[in-house]
Amino acid sequence: MTLKVIAKGFELPDYMESHIESEFAKFDKFQVVFHSRNVFMKLEPGRQFIVEIAVKTSVGDIEASADEKELSDALNAAFARLERQIIKKKEKPLAHRSELNERDKENFLKEEEASAEAAADIVIAENNK
Repeated sequence: MTLKVIAKGFELPDYMESHIESEFAKFDKFQVVFHSRNVFMKLEPGRQFIVEIAVKTSVGDIEASADEKELSDALNAAFARLERQIIKKKEKPLAHRSELNERDKENFLKEEEASAEAAADIVIAENNK
């Protein structure tokens, strides 16, 4: 799980990278494995910050972006959009299986949880090498 932070057109404050890391830690509650995390920040003329987040996860590739006058506002908006997209991708298989009965839904959820745990174990094993 790599984190790449790129700032273009301005100097990134020292605390910002740890803030970004803590924002990604909030996604642990969704049990989604991140394979790569890229955050690109740019200062446009007129003091407009653009933040783009691109991640590769166990539920697919997701991109989110936002532009605001303040860097922290742009980051918060981009992470909020990323969270909504993760929830959407994670819940989508369940929404399209309305004809399944409760037992089948429980089995499907157990299989999803087992595959997420297996992916997490692989990432942990790679990090321990």
